[in-house]
Amino acid sequence: ILYNETNSMQAIENILNADYKLGIIRYQSIFEQYFKALLKEKDIVSKVIFEFTYLAVMSKHHELADKEDIRFSDLSKYIEIAHTDSYVPSLPIADLRKAELSEFVDKRICIFERGSQMDLLSNVHNTFMWVSPIPQKILDQYGLVQKVCRDNKKRYRDCLIYKKKYKLTELDNKFIEEIEKVKSTLGYA
Repeated sequence: ILYNETNSMQAIENILNADYKLGIIRYQSIFEQYFKALLKEKDIVSKVIFEFTYLAVMSKHHELADKEDIRFSDLSKYIEIAHTDSYVPSLPIADLRKAELSEFVDKRICIFERGSQMDLLSNVHNTFMWVSPIPQKILDQYGLVQKVCRDNKKRYRDCLIYKKKYKLTELDNKFIEEIEKVKSTLGYA
């Protein structure tokens, strides 16, 4: 098994040119037409495996950690940890940044690598990050909490991708089963 955390476009490139068999891409639902068109053009199958709204994750020592009703205005004075390597086919970078980055925040640290993001969230108590739902075991490991922000209406999709001619193996199907198990532990059966 070769596991490579990257962006959606690189995952597609890996399927096409680097002999990767499976990939998972994430995109904001409003960009679905762009990704569907690209995947169709490249003869790549796409299956939605998870749909969700981002949650705000933060240290359990954060000032907002115990607050039940989180709003954008509550988060505005804190530092956002951002994952900024998004790319959408045929969409200018400026438009994508506008759609992806929080408008209400003026302090941001941009980091691609997930481990560093978790370390910062754990140790810098005035930071937060928008994330897909995280299993409780991982939240506990890093001393984090995740919160619903009712102002956040952006929907995301994670899609499993592979070449149209590829036949899923027994190992591939076991991997997909594990994804389904994790989803069910998060309440997304």
